[in-house]
Amino acid sequence: MIDPDAILRSRRELNTRYPKFERREDDAAEGGCGVVGLASEVPVAGRHLFASLEQMRNRGNGKGGGVALVGLDPRQFGVDSRTLSESYLYAVAYLDSSYRESVEESCIHPNFHVDHIHEMPALETWQRDLTALDTQPPEVVCYFVRPREEQVDLFIFDSLDVAIDPNDREAAKQEFVFQTTHSLNVEFYAKDGRTDAFVLSHGRDMLILKIVGYAEDVIRYYRLEDTTAHVWIGHHRYPTRGRVTHPGGAHPFGQGIDCALVHNGDFSNYVAVKDYLAQRGMEPLFFTDTEVGALAFDLHRRVYGYKMEHVIESLAPTSELDYVMLPEDKQEVYSAIQRTHIHGSPDGPWFFIIAQSEGPIHRLIG
Repeated sequence: MIDPDAILRSRRELNTRYPKFERREDDAAEGGCGVVGLASEVPVAGRHLFASLEQMRNRGNGKGGGVALVGLDPRQFGVDSRTLSESYLYAVAYLDSSYRESVEESCIHPNFHVDHIHEMPALETWQRDLTALDTQPPEVVCYFVRPREEQVDLFIFDSLDVAIDPNDREAAKQEFVFQTTHSLNVEFYAKDGRTDAFVLSHGRDMLILKIVGYAEDVIRYYRLEDTTAHVWIGHHRYPTRGRVTHPGGAHPFGQGIDCALVHNGDFSNYVAVKDYLAQRGMEPLFFTDTEVGALAFDLHRRVYGYKMEHVIESLAPTSELDYVMLPEDKQEVYSAIQRTHIHGSPDGPWFFIIAQSEGPIHRLIG
């Protein structure tokens, strides 16, 4: 495991290269959400989410919807099973397709070997058939990529500035992907409010898609009716803190490596969690409470290396009678976690549904 301090130091240095981004008051809105999650040993096609998503339409307002898929069928993306499992599926949403060449030349090709490119199909008759859509969804390109070894070497030497165990090289690659995504999102989404392109997800064997609209229309627009996955999560967004009419602010969020997160509720301590992350070199760019939740989950799980039980405790501390009923040794561990992370623990009424890909394991966490 790489020293977390080295990773967080490199993130702080990364953020010194960019202006500081602040949430504007007109970015804020309140509301509730509709969420769905399912996991199955048998692959499930996207059309089977229609009934549940349509039943929850009153939980959204057409300003943001999305789905995430984990445990994909490689044939449906034009790759073999090895490429699907070993390559990062780097999904980029182009709101202005004229920037695709710039994104590829500045961010994709210099940093990654590209094993395959899959352009997500789109419903050409969307204006006629998807009447709830006021805004055309972004063009989505899926790059199956592997970090270039020479770029990883430079990243370890220049950014991590520490000698790492050869067994930790995979962890260095994951952080390289994470920071490359942050740089792309700054340059092509956040800087000067340009919103030309952003990374939807960058995990292995998983994909996130989202639009200004309802979640079931994501499935229809990107022709996912027959696309299968072992894990699905979906979200109708009635925005809570964030740009209310932009797909970048919709759920799921995939800032973490190999995971996607949707959230229902509202963080009453959004600023406190944001400050907690800033102290560790992470600056949110989409200004939603769900984004900081996704960043915190990835920080505790991947960077700090906590096992899942302790990740959950760090985000949702055990209290009152539930705490009293714990064995003494577990109380001691949980108390230490709470003392360390309570100022970064989301407060207010909320819950998460997380879809996660860990090698051959496809997981749904609620």
